[in-house]
Amino acid sequence: MLLHSSKYAVKALVYLVANASEEKKLLVKDIAEATEVPQAFLSKLFQQLAAKNLISSTKGRHGGFYLTDAQLQHSVLDIIIELEGKDRLQECALNLENCDAQNPCAIHELIVEEKSALRERFKNITLAHLKA
Repeated sequence: MLLHSSKYAVKALVYLVANASEEKKLLVKDIAEATEVPQAFLSKLFQQLAAKNLISSTKGRHGGFYLTDAQLQHSVLDIIIELEGKDRLQECALNLENCDAQNPCAIHELIVEEKSALRERFKNITLAHLKA
């Protein structure tokens, strides 16, 4: 249901939340190694998130990635939508363009409640909640 980009990003953000701060920034290579996410891919994901101010980064000798208190209030759904370009949890599970409540696909009614519940859970989980 989710793209690899979202899965990788959330996995890496769990690590970032638990191990980084404004005083202790983390390099992409260290996050990638710790989470077994491909470094080049993670670098692109984190650059995209930083460009939208969903995470912070600084360059230079003591540079790296971290989260501010305000960024910790973003939801996992915010991250998913940013990386995937749309809210996949509101789309048809079979990827049919004309599937909706008025014109449901064969499985629409069987999973609509679960999809809505999952979307709501992702919306209510903030990055701060990812801290172990």
